[in-house]
Amino acid sequence: MTFRPFRYFRLGMERFGVVRDILAHPLTTGSKAKTLFDYVSWNLARKTMNHKVVLQLPNDLQIIVPNQSNFATGLYLHQFYDFRNMGFFCHFLRSDDLLLDIGANVGVYGLLSARATGCQVIACEPAPDTFRTLSDNVRLNRLEDRIELHNAAAGDAEGTLTLSVGQHGLNHVVQGDGTTVPQRRLDDIAGDRVPRALKLDVEGYEMHVLRGAPRILAHPDFKVVMVEINGLIERYGETIDGIRAHLRSHGFAPVAYDPAARRLDPGGKLDEMFVRDLDFVGQRVRSASPFELLGKTY
Repeated sequence: MTFRPFRYFRLGMERFGVVRDILAHPLTTGSKAKTLFDYVSWNLARKTMNHKVVLQLPNDLQIIVPNQSNFATGLYLHQFYDFRNMGFFCHFLRSDDLLLDIGANVGVYGLLSARATGCQVIACEPAPDTFRTLSDNVRLNRLEDRIELHNAAAGDAEGTLTLSVGQHGLNHVVQGDGTTVPQRRLDDIAGDRVPRALKLDVEGYEMHVLRGAPRILAHPDFKVVMVEINGLIERYGETIDGIRAHLRSHGFAPVAYDPAARRLDPGGKLDEMFVRDLDFVGQRVRSASPFELLGKTY
């Protein structure tokens, strides 16, 4: 066996980064030693688990996830692995609202929002295997009447594109080998319906999706875009500044949300929340019914 010190060093640094993020998570408020113990126990246990596991979330939700997926650990330890943005949707959305969950993966955001608020959800997930798990999750939680599923990618034109395979939540649009999936514009998927919010996580393809939604972006009832912005967009010839400028041109401004204080502050990092009509959004979150999470009320 060849010893590869740089490979092990890189893996060690990745693990260190994961542990650092877990300990810095806003829901890690008790014993850090217990959190570390839970993290180690989970990673040891999942080596003996089936490919997919069922995890429990608030409001009696059950989520089927691949046990090696990049978010399974966060679901196990904190339930709301993205506490600020998940908490925002639980406070902001109402039963007569529509959420677009684009790049839905196995459906965590859409399922949490539909169960917590009663809103309607359109969930798009192009990867065939992931879409099957998404469909299973909707049926498992009996949310077929609230969540509309589309096994398609969203983009700037009707047609097809090639998607990578075997990368769980990191599958992305590629040139070359992969699986061919349908591509649709968001305006066409929504039809005459107007969403209140959009959650967008498409591994760098975000600008193409937004270009397919001019009607939605222009509608005054559409208030929120939660979009993962990072360097991945550069592989499709786009820039981080470009996507921010596109949203600003439609009246959206970046904010960060604190669910514990129900406060909207300017700013945002990896997952950026953009809102239009700050007074409306602020009133919504302040007047929302509370939700329960890990023994606390928010």
